[in-house]
Amino acid sequence: MKKDFVVIDITTNGLDEESEIVSFAALGFENGVPTDRFFEYINSGAVLSDSVSEILGITNDTLQRYGTTMEDAYWQFIEFCYDSNLVTMHHDFDNKFIERIRKDYDLPALENRFTDLDTLFHLKFNRGYSTRFAEIQLGITTDEKAYWRHLDIAGKAFICLKVLDSN
Repeated sequence: MKKDFVVIDITTNGLDEESEIVSFAALGFENGVPTDRFFEYINSGAVLSDSVSEILGITNDTLQRYGTTMEDAYWQFIEFCYDSNLVTMHHDFDNKFIERIRKDYDLPALENRFTDLDTLFHLKFNRGYSTRFAEIQLGITTDEKAYWRHLDIAGKAFICLKVLDSN
C-alpha cells in the first residue's frame, strides 16, 4: 500500500568508502502519522569496531544472530518503500552505499522520488540536517523511543518544511 512518504535510514559500520551497510530502516507516514515500520540487520560479514558498536548500540554478535543477507534485506526494503516518496536525512551518503550494493549484487534501483532533508535544511536554515537542530528550530516533539525517534523527527521535519514552503 502506498504511504504518503517514507523516511529511510541506511546505517553503515563507518563513514569511509569501504564501509558496509549494517541495517536498513524505514518509517512510513500517512496523514502526518507514523503507520508502518521496517527494520532489517544485514549479516554480510561487516565488522563493527568497538567505537562504532558503542555509537550504534549493536554488536557483531547482533549482526550475526539477527542479520539477513544483503539481497534479502534490500528486496524487503524495496517492497516496503514501493511507490512511496522517500525522505532521506543525508541522501548523498546513503545513495553511494545503495549504488555500490546494487552493482555488487546486481539488484534493481530504487525508482522512488527522493527528498533530502540535508539539502532542504541548507536552503532554509543555511546548515545541514541534524535531529537535534530539527527539534529545536521547528519545535518538534515525539513520543517515539530509541531507534525510531530520529526517523519520526525527520518525518515531522519534512512535514513542517512542506507547510512552511506552502505559506
